[in-house]
Amino acid sequence: MTRFIQPIGPIRPISIERLTELNYEGIFPTVLRLVCVFLFYLAIHRITKLIVSKTPGFQKENKKIPIFHCISIILVSSMQIAFGWSMELVKGIIFMLILLYASVSDIQTHEVKDFVSVLIFVTGFIGVISSEIPKMILSGLIIGGMLLICAAVSRNRLGGADVKLSAACSVLLGFSRSIAGLIIGLFLAIICNIYFNHKSKTKGKAFPLVPYLSIGFMLMYFC
Repeated sequence: MTRFIQPIGPIRPISIERLTELNYEGIFPTVLRLVCVFLFYLAIHRITKLIVSKTPGFQKENKKIPIFHCISIILVSSMQIAFGWSMELVKGIIFMLILLYASVSDIQTHEVKDFVSVLIFVTGFIGVISSEIPKMILSGLIIGGMLLICAAVSRNRLGGADVKLSAACSVLLGFSRSIAGLIIGLFLAIICNIYFNHKSKTKGKAFPLVPYLSIGFMLMYFC
């Protein structure tokens, strides 16, 4: 068997001369970037953990909590690839963290506080020029009005928090992207609701809609 082993040649010993040949000017910036990226993701993890722990009805033993952390890291990584180190990345992270809080709150208590929609509304104006503001406000009014009518027709099966959150997201995303996000979110909600009702043999049970809407709106943020 030893005949198949090929010699790798003489091994050069480490010497002072070889160490001096290294390009330290290129190494230190690379190491600094890696450290900054590590600290950035560590901060995202810590902030996510803090936000989830502050949601109403939080239970420390909830097995879904690690899933929320993984989702946040995946989304931040995707945004960093898509937008680079820009204002869009900062805006997207804030948007994601607010939607995460709203989703966890809706899952645990079936309620979302009004300040969540206000925060999304305010976030929508980050990095926006003044000429775009009227269009953003109009988008929020149209989407909010449409959903308000749907809530009245459906006898309040669509919650007030869902309407307010969707209206605020439409201010941030614009009319076309918010419509697409709504369609994606509602489609996911219908499919998952049918599946869970069939699995649990229960019908008519209330289910959280905000997590599905958050998925749709977050996906449209990348478009």
